[in-house]
Amino acid sequence: MTSRSTVLLFLTALAVALLVACGDDNESPGVSGSATPTGASVPTATVVFPLTLKDDKGNGVTLKTPGKRIVALQPSFVEVLFAIGAGGAVVAADQNTNFPPEAASIPKISGFAPSVEGIAAQNPDLVLIQYDPGGLQDALKALGIPTLFLATPPSLEGVFDQIETLGEVSDHLGPAGTLLSGLRDKITDIELKIPQGKPGPRVFHEVDNTLYTVGPGSFIHDLYATLQAKNVAEPAGEAFPQMSNEAVIKADPEVIILADEQAGESPQTVAARPGWDAISAVKNRRVYTVDPDIISRPGPRIAEALETLAKDLYPDAFQ
Repeated sequence: MTSRSTVLLFLTALAVALLVACGDDNESPGVSGSATPTGASVPTATVVFPLTLKDDKGNGVTLKTPGKRIVALQPSFVEVLFAIGAGGAVVAADQNTNFPPEAASIPKISGFAPSVEGIAAQNPDLVLIQYDPGGLQDALKALGIPTLFLATPPSLEGVFDQIETLGEVSDHLGPAGTLLSGLRDKITDIELKIPQGKPGPRVFHEVDNTLYTVGPGSFIHDLYATLQAKNVAEPAGEAFPQMSNEAVIKADPEVIILADEQAGESPQTVAARPGWDAISAVKNRRVYTVDPDIISRPGPRIAEALETLAKDLYPDAFQ
């Protein structure tokens, strides 16, 4: 995300996805049956087609064959498909897709206001969406185009589930399992470096300078939980709450993470905010900027995201 408008798009899409995800009383987001406990192996058997999946809206989607012409309207979907060797199947991508570099030449479509005609013109055999502005999935279904709605994962485990799902639909389940095994190993290594026996630091994660942040039910919050940090937004009980200036100051975070540097935010602008000079993170110069494309995308760079945060939270352990 490279501007305030895309940050707002991000928040809007997340809110819609979370509302959809909450529609299932007892099921976590993701294709049903795909959850795998952290540390467990992922099935590597060949996927049998026709394949029927239940998406995060609860819709049954049947694929007669693996996706060979995929329209992927979320940057993280594209990153996963390339990471598991299915990047060649992506015929169109979300307009904010910028990684890996090989995806630069792929035609781009707005994931926020997608055109049914523009999607259909790519002659896809599978469309992956994370935001439906109203009737998109139904319209594509009417054209005979299988469309899978995959919500923003609510946890680190949900990220793993989604990677496995993309491995299934592209018939790259084996490579997806290999990717997941490597991610789990790296995450375990990071966890082992975290100081034990004492609470982690209080942290405030800034999505934008109107003080939207992350809370329970977001995979970014789960990254902080994995690192044993105390997210000061946790009491809000929402995945993406907006805190007040006064609430942040009162919470006194020991670390502030800025995911909105590209909008002009920096340790200097944070220190200049009224009252923020009293916050421990500001006084101790523990305000850090991070690349939102890495931190905010639930894909193959999730272990890199965790390591980035770990180094900011526990610099002595990651020298």
